[in-house]
Amino acid sequence: MIVKTAPSAQQDAPSRETTEHWLWAAAPDAPLTEDDHPWSGKWLWFTPLSLLDRSWATIRTATEDGLLGYRSKAATLINTRTKSDDTRRPICVYTRDWRNIDDVQRVLTSLRALGIVDVLLYKTDSDTHNGRYGTGASTFVAPATKMKLIIPKRTREALEHQHAARAQARRTAAARRKAPVPKRT
Repeated sequence: MIVKTAPSAQQDAPSRETTEHWLWAAAPDAPLTEDDHPWSGKWLWFTPLSLLDRSWATIRTATEDGLLGYRSKAATLINTRTKSDDTRRPICVYTRDWRNIDDVQRVLTSLRALGIVDVLLYKTDSDTHNGRYGTGASTFVAPATKMKLIIPKRTREALEHQHAARAQARRTAAARRKAPVPKRT
C-alpha cells in the first residue's frame, strides 16, 4: 500500500509543486492511500495549464466536502508522459466501482454543477494499470456541457457479460437451495 501525502497549504497549487507528480485530496473518512479497489475508476478532466490551480482548488474542496468521489488528484507540471499534451494536465475524480452507473452519473452531475463544461472521460483503474491509453480507452464519455453519459460498445458488452454472470450465479445458488439434501447413511 502506497500512502499519499496531503498537500500542505504552501504546495496546494499543481503549478508550483516541484517534488510530487500528483496532488491528492480525499473525501471525509477516505484515506489518501492507493487501496486497489478492484472496480475503481475516475473521471478525467484535461485542464488547460492557465486554469490548473483554480480548477484543482475547486475539485479539491468539493472532494474534501464529500460532494464528488472518494478521492481526487491533479497532475503537477513535472508530471508529463511522452506523447502527452504539454498545454494541459489531468485532474482525476475517483469512484469506487465503475459498474455502479448511478454513482458514476452522480459524480458527473456534480462536476457539471461545479461549472465544468469540457468533455469528460471516465476510465477504469485496471485499464490504466494495463497501459490502455488514448482513443478507445474510455469506459464512459460525457460530451462537453452534457449531463448524458455515453456508454461505448466495449463497456456495454462488459456490463452485459457481468450482469449475465451475476444472473447465472443467482440461478445456480437458487437451484442449490431447492435441491434435496442427500441422506447420510
